[in-house]
Amino acid sequence: MRQSKFNKINATLDRAEFALEQLQKKMDKARRNRSSARTSDGIVALDLEAAELLEQLRKIRDAVHAGSPAPRLRLVSDTE
Repeated sequence: MRQSKFNKINATLDRAEFALEQLQKKMDKARRNRSSARTSDGIVALDLEAAELLEQLRKIRDAVHAGSPAPRLRLVSDTE
């Protein structure tokens, strides 16, 4: 594999890893906030936020196929 292609794949995987770390932090915060939510409106808002975070996670999962010894990337448009 050419070095430039390897560098592009590596950079993309690094961005995906960073995005996953950020999503994990947001999910942890949402869990803490949900456990302290007092009203049903607050719980509904937090559930909507969690649904959006799960959608972002799905997009990352669909783009990175790490089940093989050589991870593959599939470009996913933001509008999908």
